[in-house]
Amino acid sequence: MKQYLEIKNQHPDAILFFRVGDFYEMFYEDAQIASKILEIALTSRDKNKEEAVPLCGVPYHAASTYIAKLIRAGWKVAVCEQMEDPKQARLQSGPGIVKREVIRVITPGTVIEPDLLESREPLYIAAIYLADSKRINPTRPDSISKAIGLAYLDLSTGEFRVTALHDSSRLNHELACIDPKELLLPQRMKDWADHLIGTQGQSVSGGWPIQYLPDWHFAPDLAERLLLSHFRVQSLDGYGLNGNPAVIAAAGALIRYVTDNQKGSVQNITSLKWDSLENHMILDPVTQRNLDLVRSATEKAKDTTLLAVLDRTQTPMGARLLREWLLRPLLDLCEIEKRLATVETFVEDYSTRVELCSKLSQVYDLERLIGRISLGAANARDLVMLKRSLKGLPEIQKLLHPCHAPIIQEMLPHWDDLQDIFRMIDQMIIDEPPAQLHEGGLIKDGVHSPLDELRSIARDGKGWIAKLETQERKRTGIDSLKVRYNQVFGYYIEITRANLHLVPQDYTRKQTLVNAERYITPELKTLEEKVLGAEGQIIELEYKLFEEVRLKIAQEAARIQAMARLLATLDVLTALADVAHTHHYIRPQVTEGQEIRVVDGRHPVLERLSITESFIPNDTLLDGEENRFLIITGPNMAGKSTYMRQVALIVLLAQMGSFVPAREANIGLVDRIFTRVGASDDLASGRSTFMVEMNETANIVNNATAKSLIILDEIGRGTSTFDGISIAWAVAEYIHTRIKARTLFATHYHELTDLAAHHPGIKNMKAAVREWNDEIIFLRKIVEGGADRSYGVQVARLAGLPPDVLQRAKEVLAHLEPQISRVAPPEPGQHSVQPDLFQQQPSQALLGEIAKLDPLKMTPLEALNKLDELQKKARSLKER
Repeated sequence: MKQYLEIKNQHPDAILFFRVGDFYEMFYEDAQIASKILEIALTSRDKNKEEAVPLCGVPYHAASTYIAKLIRAGWKVAVCEQMEDPKQARLQSGPGIVKREVIRVITPGTVIEPDLLESREPLYIAAIYLADSKRINPTRPDSISKAIGLAYLDLSTGEFRVTALHDSSRLNHELACIDPKELLLPQRMKDWADHLIGTQGQSVSGGWPIQYLPDWHFAPDLAERLLLSHFRVQSLDGYGLNGNPAVIAAAGALIRYVTDNQKGSVQNITSLKWDSLENHMILDPVTQRNLDLVRSATEKAKDTTLLAVLDRTQTPMGARLLREWLLRPLLDLCEIEKRLATVETFVEDYSTRVELCSKLSQVYDLERLIGRISLGAANARDLVMLKRSLKGLPEIQKLLHPCHAPIIQEMLPHWDDLQDIFRMIDQMIIDEPPAQLHEGGLIKDGVHSPLDELRSIARDGKGWIAKLETQERKRTGIDSLKVRYNQVFGYYIEITRANLHLVPQDYTRKQTLVNAERYITPELKTLEEKVLGAEGQIIELEYKLFEEVRLKIAQEAARIQAMARLLATLDVLTALADVAHTHHYIRPQVTEGQEIRVVDGRHPVLERLSITESFIPNDTLLDGEENRFLIITGPNMAGKSTYMRQVALIVLLAQMGSFVPAREANIGLVDRIFTRVGASDDLASGRSTFMVEMNETANIVNNATAKSLIILDEIGRGTSTFDGISIAWAVAEYIHTRIKARTLFATHYHELTDLAAHHPGIKNMKAAVREWNDEIIFLRKIVEGGADRSYGVQVARLAGLPPDVLQRAKEVLAHLEPQISRVAPPEPGQHSVQPDLFQQQPSQALLGEIAKLDPLKMTPLEALNKLDELQKKARSLKER
């Protein structure tokens, strides 16, 4: 227990898995916590003493299952192993304590075990550093300096990336794409992180686990030395880090953290890549969620995402790369065209595509295999999987040679079939090895003479003894000489007293009996050691030979990782071609212009889910002139939201290099896609439904450009009718006249259709319906014109409201409709005809309170509360 407590003190924030024989045991508070999470029995040690020690344990061979549960519950796990054979420890020091050490600390972001990983998703750990974080005002996110360094790493694959950001909103967009399972920050950033990252993380993915490290871990000078040492280079200029101390600090802290937790070097991190953010379309967390890109909004049906439709990849590494392409569409027209041309090649060449998919299906997860090999965590089965993966590389290369697609032509000069590694494994490791490394049975016969000899001894030990007995009888002339064995003395030669005069001088007496003497010889002693120790030596030697092979492969990690990336790229391109062929997608024309023209466009996800009725395609025309802003009206369930989302998804697909679901498509490059959809609240942060809606709208109007695509599905629905119409009208005018972004704006405020009469470039569209016997039929077509009704009562009937409620609703509606004025609002800059609340002279006390306000020192919630208070006072003044 003293040894346990000493080790536990070194890892106070982790559950300590303390190896005792065939179990990992946990004590004290660790046992109490783990027993509940793992649902295992909680017992105690020293039950008869006054202070019994809580205890629970799990079998060592099933530890990964239990560790996975603890990691998912948000805990770290420190794995403490026995570092010597308990028998040897007893021989050397009597009843001594077996030496134990923590060999690894497993955290949510440093998992490498296959059982703990989602094979088709990356698992990132990220680090953030701000060069001027001392100047940050926790209540003012806009006080952040421009020097934000972001580094992120997938330890299981060795993928290591960095970038520099210039504002906190872009930081959160990147974190939403990365979705880190663990986030590292310096201690001094805690107040700022809780205010900004915590809120964003909760709203996007349920919160990112944050680890606060000592500030010195992020010291740029120290971090730079650590990176230089790790990559064994003289300068970081080759990685683009020169002059970026914030990025260097984040990257160095991240390397330190994973190295400390791995208790050794992380050899699979062989390179560092700089992310050029200006080359990718920005998809903020709200847009990712609203478009159901990689996760469904309900988190229940995984097949309702765009990723699920596209993912026909054959390898886990291909699936992860497809996810990255989907969340990072391109802005480089040349690169987009390369992808589209390559996908087109595989669409047209069916036989080559099928053969490539067949070969790729035999490739295991090379990135994670070499990751485990480099980190010393791979077993013999991992090496066999690597061998099987490499076997087909020459055949894949042969299939690609006739292909003239641009990406394939760029790929072939860098192709490495890795057959030297294939042969090394094939020559040394048996085809069906055991899962455990310390059971023997790893190495083939005929590859190592001492091992073959030991195996021969183990198999034929009795034959060796019989040969020795015959040899000694001839040499001594003693026909009664016998070689025997017992557990006390081992092997010996027994000679009767009548023949003692014939005993050779090289015999050493071992034991005297009444009628005989027992001897040993150097040769017999050597043979005894070989026979008795053969099994143990075989296991030890096989493990040593296996480690030599594993180390040689680890030294080739960079080569294997490079080929893994090529195969992943090939996998994604063939998958996109397969989807295009199966679902009848076409190659889009992507241009630098403003026009987005789609003929017979379809929603890629919903068309796959349309079982009861066929999906109705629609046309779209958006440009920078006459069709810049489309106001779409019509009843609920008529298809407005589907139509707008499908336009956004078609644009996104085109810019990621995929074919699109349409008959024709011309896509003018989009720098960002913004979406404001539906109603939701964020009560944990004190934000109402309307406040969330306004925050999302503010993000759009503050960050959109003329190159953006904006999807607005209802604005102003969370407040009173006239407030909502006013806000929606003003936002629409601002986007159209100031930002000039291509916009689809769905609304139930039919008053907004008047905008088209006041602003060239705004057009009215509607979801077509037909009425029949007081019911509506949805035609699912978007046509030109404005709807004058929302058909809300008819939709309510479809939802199952009682007839009495529906009848009363009609009566109320008939009374209200004539009272709603369709008078157009004043032109921008004109004074309202309504009297201002402050036209009457306010009290000096109220003016004094207003003058004292400093909104920059308020949180949004405090400002809203204060505004509400002032409005009440203003209304009171007006009444008086």
